[in-house]
Amino acid sequence: MPRLRNLLPLLCLVLTCQFAAAKGTGSFFTLHQVGKGIWAAIAVPHSRAGSNSGFIVGDTGVLVVDSFEDPAAARALLKVIHEKTPLPVRYLVNTHYHLDHVAGNGVYQAAGSVIMAQRNVRAWERTENLKFFGDKVTPAQRKMVQSYVLPSVVYRNGIELYLGSRKVVVRVLPGHTGGDSVVYVPDANVVFTGDLFWDHSLPNLIDADTRAQANSNALFVEEYPKATFVPGHGEVGKAADVGAFRGYLLALRHDIVAGRDSGESGKALQAGVLKKLKRTYGTWNYFDYFANKNIAQTVAELAGTKRVPVPAS
Repeated sequence: MPRLRNLLPLLCLVLTCQFAAAKGTGSFFTLHQVGKGIWAAIAVPHSRAGSNSGFIVGDTGVLVVDSFEDPAAARALLKVIHEKTPLPVRYLVNTHYHLDHVAGNGVYQAAGSVIMAQRNVRAWERTENLKFFGDKVTPAQRKMVQSYVLPSVVYRNGIELYLGSRKVVVRVLPGHTGGDSVVYVPDANVVFTGDLFWDHSLPNLIDADTRAQANSNALFVEEYPKATFVPGHGEVGKAADVGAFRGYLLALRHDIVAGRDSGESGKALQAGVLKKLKRTYGTWNYFDYFANKNIAQTVAELAGTKRVPVPAS
């Protein structure tokens, strides 16, 4: 879908996966086995997949995590799932509402899957996603966002699901959007983090509470120190990679506060923080695109002037 390509710099933002050889799947993603019956679909950079996805195979069915930015990518993954197992795809969990994680929902609905998410995803999916098209949303863009398939099952704090004997824990943690879910498979010690963790990449912080996001990453390291982490963007990682990402968030906040305390503001503050961040993080994916945005949005966050979505009542 060509009209989606213009969105890729906004939302897609990889440690080579050591768990299995990557299998090419066209122009959308590479597939990595990260546990028994568990695969991560890692988006090809700048592709129409837009973000990572993955799936978990149990005794009685399959659970998919996120549905990409383009339905064609979702169809490609669904084909791979059918090649791996004859079991039905029973559930799709959206980790948050951003369009690069939900645009393929309709593919799974048509396949008979129950779409699930934190309750704010349903409230925001067809409204908040319009902001990614800028100030002048075209009728075609509005129609596309209005066509996104909403979750039919929502939860406030999380839910536990069973694929036969395989337990999947979905928990809600704060930070990226205010409606973020994490999918954990205890028997394999695999965590799908959504966009709470980005591997060696600057994140999209348009909705973020960076303090809360850093705390959620600290929790990942503390509670799942030996886990395999499938991020929303970038390659599969370990606790050290999660810690590195948390370090970026803390450095961003620290450098802004330090500059502000020394009397800097406006362009001077922006330039000073950018210079400091570039020393450590300048080689990370999408630094040139997101760094200035991250600084400006976090300045607004710390000043209490940042607009964030209003939670569902």
